[in-house]
Amino acid sequence: MISFFLFIPKIPKPSYWRYACVSSDDVRMGDSVAAEQTLHLFECLNKLKNALHRNTTNVSVDPIIKDLLELNYEIPFLTSDVGSDLLRICLLHCDGLKFSATTAELTKQLIWALQTSQGNQLDLDDRTLLKLIHFCLRDVRQLEVPQLLLSFHTLGTLVYQNSHRLESVWLELFTVLKSCLAINESNVAVRHSALKVLQALTIRRGGPEDFEYLSPEQAEAISSLIIDGVANMLMSADELMLCKVLQASMKTLLNMATAQVPLPANQLGYLLGWLRHLTFLGFPGYAQRPIKNFDLFPSPVCHQLPQVDLKDGETSTRDNKPVMRRSRVNKKARKKEPRKDVGGGQQSVYHDSPSEDSDTGGASPSRIGHQQPPWAKTDSSDSEMSDVEGSAGLWTVNGSSTNISPLTLAVRVKAAKAKVRQLAYVLNFLPQQSGSLMRSTEHTLVLSMLKDPSAHVRSSAINVLKDFVSYSKNYLILACESVHATSFTSISEVMAIVISELHRALHLALLAEQIPIFLVPLLSCLSLLIGASPYSRLKPILITEMCADLKLLLQNNKYEQVRVGALTCLGGVVSYQPSHAEIVRCLGLESDHWLERLCIEKLSPCTGEVNQVKLEVLQTLSLLVANHFEHCKNVFDHYIQALNWSLTDPYGPVKIHGMKLTAALAKQISDLITGQKDEQKQLGCELGRLMWRECLFQGVMQCCLQSTGSEETTEHGVREQQVLQRETFTALANIGAEMWEDLPQRNQRFCICVLLAQARDTTDDTAAAAVRTLAFFCTYRYMVQDTIFLQDVGELCVALLKKKTNMSLKMKASWALSNVCDALWTLRISEPERFDVDINTDFYTSLLETSVNTYAEKDSIRINAVRSMGILLGMGTSRYLSVDERLIRKAIEHLLQSATYAGVRFFKAKWNACYAIGWMMANAHTRCMLDVPTAMKTLSDNLMNCVNLKVQIACISALDQLSDCEDIEPEVRFGAFITLVQKVEQVPAIQVDYKELKHLQSVKEQLSLALINYLIVAGGEGQYLNKMFKQLESVRDAAELLLKSAMSCASVREKLSELFESEKGLRVEGSLPNTKGHLRQAFELYAFQI
Repeated sequence: MISFFLFIPKIPKPSYWRYACVSSDDVRMGDSVAAEQTLHLFECLNKLKNALHRNTTNVSVDPIIKDLLELNYEIPFLTSDVGSDLLRICLLHCDGLKFSATTAELTKQLIWALQTSQGNQLDLDDRTLLKLIHFCLRDVRQLEVPQLLLSFHTLGTLVYQNSHRLESVWLELFTVLKSCLAINESNVAVRHSALKVLQALTIRRGGPEDFEYLSPEQAEAISSLIIDGVANMLMSADELMLCKVLQASMKTLLNMATAQVPLPANQLGYLLGWLRHLTFLGFPGYAQRPIKNFDLFPSPVCHQLPQVDLKDGETSTRDNKPVMRRSRVNKKARKKEPRKDVGGGQQSVYHDSPSEDSDTGGASPSRIGHQQPPWAKTDSSDSEMSDVEGSAGLWTVNGSSTNISPLTLAVRVKAAKAKVRQLAYVLNFLPQQSGSLMRSTEHTLVLSMLKDPSAHVRSSAINVLKDFVSYSKNYLILACESVHATSFTSISEVMAIVISELHRALHLALLAEQIPIFLVPLLSCLSLLIGASPYSRLKPILITEMCADLKLLLQNNKYEQVRVGALTCLGGVVSYQPSHAEIVRCLGLESDHWLERLCIEKLSPCTGEVNQVKLEVLQTLSLLVANHFEHCKNVFDHYIQALNWSLTDPYGPVKIHGMKLTAALAKQISDLITGQKDEQKQLGCELGRLMWRECLFQGVMQCCLQSTGSEETTEHGVREQQVLQRETFTALANIGAEMWEDLPQRNQRFCICVLLAQARDTTDDTAAAAVRTLAFFCTYRYMVQDTIFLQDVGELCVALLKKKTNMSLKMKASWALSNVCDALWTLRISEPERFDVDINTDFYTSLLETSVNTYAEKDSIRINAVRSMGILLGMGTSRYLSVDERLIRKAIEHLLQSATYAGVRFFKAKWNACYAIGWMMANAHTRCMLDVPTAMKTLSDNLMNCVNLKVQIACISALDQLSDCEDIEPEVRFGAFITLVQKVEQVPAIQVDYKELKHLQSVKEQLSLALINYLIVAGGEGQYLNKMFKQLESVRDAAELLLKSAMSCASVREKLSELFESEKGLRVEGSLPNTKGHLRQAFELYAFQI
């Protein structure tokens, strides 16, 4: 607000005088209207104050208040403390000796004018607010109807702005509203105004976090008031006002439901039944149908679900709480049941301002041109009425009521906390029976979506159906159609009927809807339904009809959002898993490939397709590649054309999604090459060569990898380029070892240089993608031989882990460092001389020191650090280990500590540490620094007591490595063998679910191999060999069972055959007499691939 300075002589200056002091220069230069109104305001204020000080009875202040009402309150010109003083003085005049009803009315109009203005809303203090509330509530029931409506208008503005500050007057306010909504209140306008105040009372406002929105008692009282005063009221002759009453009550419920206020089960069912009735308000013939009861009960089929529906203390029968059921007795003769007193609870702190309808029929303040407050704004349905008395206007208001009703239904059902309860109520609004006769009589939301003449109601019904499908998808997946007659209807059959009827309804709606904008939510609802439908257990006709409609929309509809919605639905069909034969047939994946050809055609620059459709096309193609690549191979040349068009498109997001399609193709080709069939490997190499060498590396990939931004590039353009680089790095990470080796060396060097540069100098997410790609390259056998590359990546990781970067980049760098260490170990095993020449001790020490230092980081980084330390210590020789003995001992300490961790979050670190202990015990250079008994005890405890099977596999592998170490004392190896034999006896008692069966099989195979290896390398006549066979004989049955179950592994069969053919074969046959027969049977079975 502009400050003005003015000197007025002979008038005492009040405390707020500083806001009225203006200079003549400021008046001339500033806003003259605001200055004039400020001067006039203070003149009127001084008159009111002087009249109050004189304390005379012959002074009327009504003309002064009328002058104040003539001001333009849309222009900011006063502050809250000035306005508060003005209102307090007016209240004093209303309480004075010369009190008149006119003064009170004018004061209420002034309050209304101030509180509804956009530029001069008052931030009232608590004391002033309570005085104004009490002033509006004073003898309100004794007033005439126009004065009463004016009081409610004024009260509504105060409550709307301060709903969270009315704890002390909540009970008084609620009592007045309750009396106005009583059955004996015949004036519908009074009911409407009271409901508007009640609606403002339920708006969630901001405030301290400890404010409670509505207490359970208050919420129950409000819902009971709506049930008694609105749902059970007699039909009024003024249907227009009745519709406005219904709108206000539903918006009150919507406010409560949006804030997720729970209601008792009995009230919730009654309100939902009433809302379902209102959903069909205005349907031909529906008004004449007798409504016996609004009670809505949860669907009984949900009792088959293994969850409790009712909360503690709730029952499905009525209790003595306020008016829960519509009485069969005449309403005029029915007595009101006594209610409990409702205490005032603190209100919550969230702002919500829904648009409301205008207060027609009441005595609104008579100030022309004033903008109405949010709580009294004109609803869109009212603004469309040209003649409110005509039938068209009445139908529009009815449509507005039925428009709000589905929304209230959806939010009210969401407020039910138990998911089973949500589903149980949802089923009352969805079709549960098939057949044309049932469809025409069932009043469901599907009927509103198809047959309601109001477009707004159809749109609301579609949105509610979307919410219902989204909240019920965990139960829709249970659907299964049965061809057999059963004694009861199962939940799976009900879900199958619901899905089939929703498909049928959406299919009809897509054909019948004439307004294109409403096709978009229809397609969105269909997309959600597709994602929740188990088509493999439903009628095949559903997908066939749906895909035909979507194809027509994609080909012929001229609205881009409709085409995008059709592609989204087709993407949902494409991504359905497991693959369904009908889906393959409908999408033409085995015949004409119409979907792929149509999608790729829209990427052509000649078609002029909009960018939004191109983006959705690329996402659909990516889903096709990910889920149906066996069919995409037949039109691979079309995909190459799609890559050329998308990666050279001038629109950045199209390039980004084109690169995502490249990554999906690269992954599928890499998986094809690494498969077991030779013909598939050859085909994968041909496809990979066609995509990488003949398409992408002909200039497209180079442009995407390099930063081509100029000085004029905007910040958004720079970010787009960074995202494109990140997706390009992801595609390179999926290239695979074979395709990487197939690239020319110049392309390889270019990619590596770009990756190393971008990992150092760009944003964290782009650097993380570059480091991840380099980590993949370290696993390629071709790159293991390049020691310069390994050292560059290792130094990069060391530098990144020393910097203060985000956790994602550090995690990728720690993983890349562990891959570098693994590649170095592979090089050391294959070419030890070259390893000693190329890898110096400084580089080795820097890797180990970085791993030790990053051990203190978060769990994911610690896991990679444990792996790196284990590999470095496992391959270390005296040349590398002697540089810093203190660092070596610290690494060993960290590894032993990680092996003893307890908890699910440490399992990965645990099995990496167990592998590392085995490597250190097998390495003579590190064994001398390791406390072998402590390490053996750690491995033994983890093997026998840890529930994680991967940790057990790591312990078995660590103990197995000791069998080949001839320089280890026999007692140590025999102790390891005893631990393995003890585990043999424990294996039959291991119980796992189906997800861990493969890990249990790995435990059996690794344990069998370890036992066989110990027996093979044991001395022929040593005393320890005799002890080993005695240990085996003590667990003969368990050992034979273990070996039999592990014979599916070829390595176990070969090793066991080698053992039987050795000089120890007879002793093995004597200790395990049935094993040789089991081995013979296994060879016969697997020889014929049985």
